Amino acid sequence: MAHKRKGKKDADITRMTDEEIRIMEEHVEEILSSQLPMGRVKKVCRLDPDIEMINGEALKLMTKAAELFIVELGRAANTNAAMEKRKTVQLKDINNCIKKQWTFAFLEDALDDWPKPETKKRKAQGETTVLEETLNGDGEEEDAEDVVEDSQENVVDDSQEPDETVPDSQEGAEQPEKVDRFAGQF
Repeated sequence: MAHKRKGKKDADITRMTDEEIRIMEEHVEEILSSQLPMGRVKKVCRLDPDIEMINGEALKLMTKAAELFIVELGRAANTNAAMEKRKTVQLKDINNCIKKQWTFAFLEDALDDWPKPETKKRKAQGETTVLEETLNGDGEEEDAEDVVEDSQENVVDDSQEPDETVPDSQEGAEQPEKVDRFAGQF
């Protein structure tokens, strides 16, 4: 009977020290760490009716894969925005990436139901906004004294408030003094 001799490479794999194993496990944990919350990825995975439970290790791999996918789509969209001389990535940049790159082609119908961004109406030339009128003083010209008088009319004067008294049904009872509603607040 011929015995097969173990090669040097085979011996190295089986003779790993505990320290080497610990270093490798830490390296794997570093690789699998993600900035995405695993709970959120788990909820997305459960949207598939075929998935009932997810193993913890599988969830870590799914989270890392989702993060890497988002990074790649973000880079492609950022490149598209830079080609149009913009710093801000817009929805149209993501759409262009999906249409132009085969790696994102599976997302082609994903943004069809996405709400369209609202367009802001620009003012016509010669129109001014309320803020500009206020700052420039072009609006209704009101004297500062009128504004002060109007604001003073709305101020409640404590000296004009009626005294709070007990209703007529308790005429024989002792009348309380004026109640200060604002006591202790200032």
